[in-house]
Amino acid sequence: MKLTLPNLFLLFVFGFGLSYNSFAQTGTGSMTVDNSTVVVSAGMTEQRFSEGTYFGPQANWTIDGVLEIWSRNIWIAPTAVFSGSGKIIIHNPGDNPLYESMPNSSTYIDGNNGTFVNLLIEHGNDRNVVLEDVSDPGFGTANPVGVRSASLNLNNTLNLNVNGANIILNGHDLSLGSAGTLANFSRDRMVVTSNSNQGHLVKEIGDGQSFIFPVGLAERDYTPATLTPKRAGRFHVSVQDYFAAAKQLPNEELGMDRVWHIFGDNMQEASVTLQHNSNSNGSLFKDEKASVNRYAGQNVWQPLPTTNPTLGVHSTGDVSIFSDMLASGTFFTKITLPNVALSIPNLFTPNGDGNNDTFEIIGLDQFIQNSLVIVNRWGNEVYHMNNYQNNWSGEGLNEGTYFYLLKVKNADNSEWVVYKGWLTLIREFKK
Repeated sequence: MKLTLPNLFLLFVFGFGLSYNSFAQTGTGSMTVDNSTVVVSAGMTEQRFSEGTYFGPQANWTIDGVLEIWSRNIWIAPTAVFSGSGKIIIHNPGDNPLYESMPNSSTYIDGNNGTFVNLLIEHGNDRNVVLEDVSDPGFGTANPVGVRSASLNLNNTLNLNVNGANIILNGHDLSLGSAGTLANFSRDRMVVTSNSNQGHLVKEIGDGQSFIFPVGLAERDYTPATLTPKRAGRFHVSVQDYFAAAKQLPNEELGMDRVWHIFGDNMQEASVTLQHNSNSNGSLFKDEKASVNRYAGQNVWQPLPTTNPTLGVHSTGDVSIFSDMLASGTFFTKITLPNVALSIPNLFTPNGDGNNDTFEIIGLDQFIQNSLVIVNRWGNEVYHMNNYQNNWSGEGLNEGTYFYLLKVKNADNSEWVVYKGWLTLIREFKK
């Protein structure tokens, strides 16, 4: 049914898309309930002005035209179906042309983690869309609870059409199928996690594809993550600050107070690019010396090989994306590696007594890359290892003096720092 402005009496019929009018200019208490098959033909427009719009379990909408909604609350039964070549437009309730005194408000949508909506949606509410657990109007359907109680599943384009047209997850998932995407996102129109890892932006990414997750913990705190997996998969992304993520750094001044929570339905590798704003940087954070770090548990962060193509943007490749959302390795941040003074010994005694048995360079683990070459006194190479792990014991070599060439980097895009010197290998060492 198409509603028109002269309607003064709107009859409520449970299941046929008609409305109840509280007669107040604010529209308080008005509701529209649809629980039947509806076809909106191309060139036609269906409109919903009431405070609440409810789509029941038998609702089956084919929209080749336009459905415009000014409602404050939208409830979608888990089995409701939407398809077609048209679109749904979400308006600010305060712009309601029927209830002219309806106040400005966010639009609260409860998708009940239901069937994927296969329609273009234009989000035109500059006061946000909030995923909210709206009360069942009386259908008595089996609705999900917890983090999925208001999750919304889309398999078409969600167009963030105006500044302020954010999606506030509010502890629920916004899931995009293989054909689902977000358009026109920016720092002024994005997906807001509300500083919680209870809700995620979820995307089914196809083979050879990349996807930008335009997330942030608050409005205009734009910290998108871009994933490029090696094979198709479904990925979940949110972002928090250190306190909300319950993940600490030994020195938070070297960090940037943002933690991305990233996991997949199946474990696989992906390239990851993380972007952040400088206003959250610690006092010692240096963009050009920072690396992406993965949480390893017990307040330990593991640096990953990183490039820094532009200010605030850091990328790392071939990252294992875990499938257990609670695993330590699903948390990522950026840390500036401090200036580390290496302690390189000039003597080691590999005699099996458990003391000084390997060529141990103290501080080497603080660098993201290293390369070690050992030569004898005639200049012949006797050992060469990239990513040296302090485990060379001089096996097979005679006692004597050798020479080392050590190169280290504290970021993938930084210059090599070179150390040269000599060391003595003694097996029968006597104190």
